[in-house]
Amino acid sequence: MFDGQKIKKLRIEQSLSLKDLSDRSGVSISMISQIERRNTDPTLTTLYKLCRGLDVSISTLLGTDEQALQLVRKAERKTISFPQSNSKYQLLTPINEGTIEMIMIHLEPGQEDQQLVEHTGEECGYVLQGELTIVLGDNEHILYEGDSIRFKSTTPHRFFNHTNKTSISVWAMTGRVL
Repeated sequence: MFDGQKIKKLRIEQSLSLKDLSDRSGVSISMISQIERRNTDPTLTTLYKLCRGLDVSISTLLGTDEQALQLVRKAERKTISFPQSNSKYQLLTPINEGTIEMIMIHLEPGQEDQQLVEHTGEECGYVLQGELTIVLGDNEHILYEGDSIRFKSTTPHRFFNHTNKTSISVWAMTGRVL
């Protein structure tokens, strides 16, 4: 389960009320309260919105305080699961370090999160296994195994697995997304 206490800690450090964070993020007061009390896990979209409202990266919420070593061993990757969206993220780069992040995304069939996200920076992705659909604004692009894509993260976007098989892709992002 996601540790909502980190959101509460950051919110209090910034002297923000629940209403202030709600206004800044577009997430309802009741949802923020439920997340902070660990009554519910946020969707990835909600997490992006809260990060934007708190002006922090997702890795600030998901990571540990410091990681001095710039090496991430396969067996030591931090994995974040978003059960509501049937996705699992593995951090391939150290968190809270540098300006570029790499993640491996495992998307199971049945993606439910339909909201577009946008943030600063750029993204590029490569499909290792299966297929996935990228929605960029009003356009959809199907990526097949071996395909890659690059786009500005300020373009409203989302991706999902439109097939009945697991999709695995690797993404590099600037702008401290995670």
